[in-house]
Amino acid sequence: MLDVIVIGAGPAGIQAGYFLKKKGISYEIIERNECAGSFFRTFPRHKKLISINKRYTGSTNREFNLRHDWNSLLSDDGPLFTNFDEALFPSSESLLDYLKAFVDYAGIPISYNSEVNLIEKKGAIFTIELTNGRNLKAKSIIIATGFTKANIPMIKGIEHAEEYSFCSIDKADYINKRVLIIGKGNSAFETADHIADSAAVIHLSSPNSIKMAWSTHYVGNLRAVNNNILDMYQLKSQHAIIDADIESIKKLDKGYQVVFGYKHAEGERETINYDIVLSCAGFKVGIDLFGDSCTPVLSNNGKYPALTNAFESQNIPGMYFAGTLTHSLDYRKATSGFIHGFRYNIKSLADILDKQLHNNDISSHAVEPSAVSLAKNIINRVNVVSSLWQQPGFLAEFYQIQEDSIQHFDALPLDYGVKNYFIKERVVSLTFEYGHNIEGDIFSQARIARDNVGHSSQSQFLHPVLRHFNNGELVQEFHVIEDLEAHWTENEHLEHIATFLKSVVNKNVIMVLTDE
Repeated sequence: MLDVIVIGAGPAGIQAGYFLKKKGISYEIIERNECAGSFFRTFPRHKKLISINKRYTGSTNREFNLRHDWNSLLSDDGPLFTNFDEALFPSSESLLDYLKAFVDYAGIPISYNSEVNLIEKKGAIFTIELTNGRNLKAKSIIIATGFTKANIPMIKGIEHAEEYSFCSIDKADYINKRVLIIGKGNSAFETADHIADSAAVIHLSSPNSIKMAWSTHYVGNLRAVNNNILDMYQLKSQHAIIDADIESIKKLDKGYQVVFGYKHAEGERETINYDIVLSCAGFKVGIDLFGDSCTPVLSNNGKYPALTNAFESQNIPGMYFAGTLTHSLDYRKATSGFIHGFRYNIKSLADILDKQLHNNDISSHAVEPSAVSLAKNIINRVNVVSSLWQQPGFLAEFYQIQEDSIQHFDALPLDYGVKNYFIKERVVSLTFEYGHNIEGDIFSQARIARDNVGHSSQSQFLHPVLRHFNNGELVQEFHVIEDLEAHWTENEHLEHIATFLKSVVNKNVIMVLTDE
């Protein structure tokens, strides 16, 4: 019997296979299609990824460069996506080529053309029944399927709308047409941008106003690469963005009649006719594969599985999730819904599983127990570390303060570290975090003076944060002031961090760090 069955050979499943193999955890990956990453043969529909592929950073440091390479999987020396596509917003076809190369490099075993029919659990053992007649058993499972169902809005007549997964991407089909797109996320704007040079009128509608990624710092909000339609709307070029409840869609002899209830016009209702209606309202998790013995509870209005801080189902012990399905833990806050975020979650998950299955401690290494040495270690990390940079406020590195030593642990979920693994310890956590969101136009707002260390907690841009926890309780925290190019190399940075660290260990003394 295997330790783990991984279901799905997309980027998350492949990344899980890499780290499970490194840990010596026995596993098999099950994939229903004939290739790795088959999702990207269809999506995004217009073949352009919104994940940044920044190939030149001025640095040769592999770890630092992963801050700006949003598509590569983690490995010691494996292939990087930046060698597969030169575009800043690359092709999904290049990602397919890259994933194949990574599987070949890592020697990851994948059972292709193996579709799951049913997942059940009896006692502590999972049984996976495949449509080809195979039955597998494992102590734990990792669900890495990604979203498998379209999110269909509750609108009377929604069956008349063409769903994003199946709508035409031939621009000729939209020539001189009036088009309604339901949704205001990236799939909706990607679609609008694609047909903007052929459609006569494009309206995008949902109840909520647009949130721009540049303002919220959340990469799942509307990205600049897809927002040409906003320019056309504001410059009065027929297209429009509508904040409204769509009350009904009615099929006519020619086209469709749509009734709107406006959000910002004192309850005004309006009826507008369109030639085409498209539903681009996103996706959600599917639970059809799970039997009655192991159906996971859901969160976020059924969009995601409900998870513990160890990526485990809240109601099915031993059922773990990887990839975009872990985004319920940091929804609209960090990047677990995307490769550049969940690749680090999966590395942490492998550590957690190794502890759960084999009782192996999470690996760490010693740091010299002096305030200045520890401060130097932290400075070295903040100038290169990619996991904390890509997963702000969600992942943390930890420094465990013991009687005569300090142990440094790589990235774990902050909540898991504080409430589970280090619950009876003294630790200092290191994270990157944004300050409070600026209201209004982010490009015209005043920012704090960068030399104002006394107000470093008000730093708006990504900056390091140190927190001291004792037995799971927060004792104090320290913000390192933001830096324009994110280079914390000046003596004052070292001095301020060292001063904080000395105050940490001298309070309720367990160990006193020496000065250097």
